[in-house]
Amino acid sequence: MKRGDIGRKLLIPFLVWAVAPAAAVPLPLVCELTSEESPSIKIRLTERTTGSLNGELIQNGSALGVFQSGKPKRGKDPWWSFQQDKKSSKGISVFFKGTELWNPHRRLPKPQDSNRVLFAGLAAALWNWDSTEQRSVFRGNIDLLKAAGGLWSISSQCVGGRIVDG
Repeated sequence: MKRGDIGRKLLIPFLVWAVAPAAAVPLPLVCELTSEESPSIKIRLTERTTGSLNGELIQNGSALGVFQSGKPKRGKDPWWSFQQDKKSSKGISVFFKGTELWNPHRRLPKPQDSNRVLFAGLAAALWNWDSTEQRSVFRGNIDLLKAAGGLWSISSQCVGGRIVDG
């Protein structure tokens, strides 16, 4: 076997590993966000990947779809995404400490002090859902639309979109 062949055989598995999607790891605690408009609607984040927390959007104990909340990358805003079946939508997350807006370019409030969040565009995404059968379900669900367009309280197990570690 030639010297270059050995290098290629070692490099290929490394490249496959490097581009493989990040595996989700269960969180030690459930991060729960509760709609301030409709408290029966919650987001339960139960897994962590490299750049996001994953879970479900829930109404009255029933899962409506997969919800993700992602941390900002340099020069980008924190984000959210919602997926049901093969359809998905995404937008920007806006964090608050009480009524004070968190701004990544200011010192205060600190991101870990955030206790509320607004998912910009979530209500519009649900109203205009691509799937015809789900669009009618989402459009007819006034509590879900009010929740999606309003503020969400962040549970004490989850600070600023991060999990409290013990």
